[in-house]
Amino acid sequence: MDCVYSYSKISLPQLSKFSSFNLKSSTLFKSQQKKNPLTLMVSCRNNNNNNNNYRMFNGLTAPLVPTTETGRLLSVFLQNDKPLFNGFVEKELKRLDYMKNDALLRSVFSLGTDEAILHRRISEMIKLECRNVVEDIMYMFIVNKFSLIGVHMVPKLSNCMCNGRLEIFPRRDWELESIHSVEVLEMVKEIGWEDMNKSNVKDSWGLTQVQKDQIRHVYGASILYGYFFKSTSLRYHLEQSFDKTYSNLSFPRSWLLKQKGVPLSDTGSTSVGPVSLIKGKKYDNFRSYVTNLDNEIMIMCSKPKFKEAKSLIEKHCSALFGNESNEEVSTSFASLKRFVLEAVAFGSFLWDAEDHIRKLYQLEEF
Repeated sequence: MDCVYSYSKISLPQLSKFSSFNLKSSTLFKSQQKKNPLTLMVSCRNNNNNNNNYRMFNGLTAPLVPTTETGRLLSVFLQNDKPLFNGFVEKELKRLDYMKNDALLRSVFSLGTDEAILHRRISEMIKLECRNVVEDIMYMFIVNKFSLIGVHMVPKLSNCMCNGRLEIFPRRDWELESIHSVEVLEMVKEIGWEDMNKSNVKDSWGLTQVQKDQIRHVYGASILYGYFFKSTSLRYHLEQSFDKTYSNLSFPRSWLLKQKGVPLSDTGSTSVGPVSLIKGKKYDNFRSYVTNLDNEIMIMCSKPKFKEAKSLIEKHCSALFGNESNEEVSTSFASLKRFVLEAVAFGSFLWDAEDHIRKLYQLEEF
């Protein structure tokens, strides 16, 4: 089962508008030590003795391997020469945008000639090539965001298993939580696990049997939660800022939101007459703002805006969990929490990747 196809079926904590799937009701989920940030250790307990064995992953541990030359080169930059990363990404995106547009123009200008079919085919091939490269760039952008907070992504689960046991250590929970504002983090903590302050260490590390497809379902949904929280929190703060700055003026909020790439509904588009925000609704906090979002805005904020991002979610989840979806693994609630925190961060970074790339390259909208 793959949850990433049904964006509109994701429900948010404490909200009844989308009740078809609620992570909080999941039965999957019921401090930490400082380690070298350059090493991820997957801990496995051998059933035949009491010793702990560790597999150590160095370098990039992201489960999805780049399929293009650009992606492979970016992975090398991330490991050996990070200062070159951003400059190369910018130049490559501009090159790809020019190449795709040039092929499209040649295809258009050749209409009605004997070469029309050839140029159309060339344009389609270049478009597919550009899409693959852009997806690799987007993925490496996300991997880089994880590396900047000192967190290694969990590698392929097939590389992490030992005697049917899976543990992720060090979990880096604090680092993964640090990317969120306090108001967002309060809602993130409601996704699929109990309040760690109310559960003891023994419960946190207690073992449970879980099928891979269950973890995959929660992981994929949590990516969309992260994307949603990033999108709505930006929208919330922009509207708050707009209220303070232009409280005595009357013109459309959609203008400011559009400049920042925040999703807009038809009712919030610039075709609608000017709206005075000071006369609109006021919200005490982010939670009340999210709770009062209308269905259309909520759906728009909870799904990626571009096809490349949707494809990337699917590829990442497939690479991480593989095809053995019915296989049961033994793991702890602490490690399940780690999966959720990583997925939420992935969704947040995916929003950043879309926003950064769309300024230099024309992504495909749904």
